[in-house]
Amino acid sequence: MKSSSGRGKGNPGNPQGGCEEEWARFGLRVRELREAAGLSVGDLSTREVCEGSTVQRIEKGDTDVPLYLAEYLDRRLKAQGSLVNAWARTKLNTHLATGGRPHELDYSASALREFHPGAFPPDLQSHDYATALAQARGTEKRSTLGNRTSILKVVLNESVVRARVGGDKVMREQLDRIVTSMRGGGLCLQIIPADIADHPCPMGPFRLLSLGPVYTVAHLISPCGDGQLISRPDEVRSFSDLFEDLRGAALPVSESLDLVTEVYESLKPRDEQKAITSGDQGEGLLSTLGMDRYTRH
Repeated sequence: MKSSSGRGKGNPGNPQGGCEEEWARFGLRVRELREAAGLSVGDLSTREVCEGSTVQRIEKGDTDVPLYLAEYLDRRLKAQGSLVNAWARTKLNTHLATGGRPHELDYSASALREFHPGAFPPDLQSHDYATALAQARGTEKRSTLGNRTSILKVVLNESVVRARVGGDKVMREQLDRIVTSMRGGGLCLQIIPADIADHPCPMGPFRLLSLGPVYTVAHLISPCGDGQLISRPDEVRSFSDLFEDLRGAALPVSESLDLVTEVYESLKPRDEQKAITSGDQGEGLLSTLGMDRYTRH
């Protein structure tokens, strides 16, 4: 599917030329801000983040600038977000002009919000879960690039957590992956209860990628192909409002974690749920603990 709007400027028959013009305009903006601040190229150079030669290439428009460099330059030049917005506009225009895949923008997003009604998002799927899901749907396993965002918010239907995709063992591994990500991996996940009266979104999955303070795009995920990228501000705002409605209908993050953990525990084999005092193994363990207390005293 084609993107809805926002194609890069320049010769339509030469998208690469349009991309060069876009990055040249961004580089000019960097130079103007640097000179207005009374700084040299060397003043912006740091061994850890950015060398002087890199700044020179950016100002000449000779390089595709990653987000972390745009944020660094914005801070050093006290641009108050305007330079990051200029970068986001450039990134989006060049991406659309070259016909890039929607998932390729994940690397450039500072925040990602996703709603998935029927399965865990691809980037959160274990290998076995993804394989079993593809087999159940009669489709090929989706390859993902993996997001590079600092903020990841996901809303799911309860049925996703309670499904038995691939059997108990596969599902237990998948849920363990989710619990780990929620507890320490930066995942903010909320679950919409199955008994909710009015679901805010009966439609399919969608994603919102924040590229800059005022630049967000929506990605409608398709069962086949890459889906559709939407950049019109009014349409993106509608999806942003819809996502907030979904979060409002979902359980809080802490209760969602409790639900995922509860389902995970219910999938454990019975022998793993036995008390340590049962059977010969329990007696052996208690004897060991008693001997340990004796030797320490």
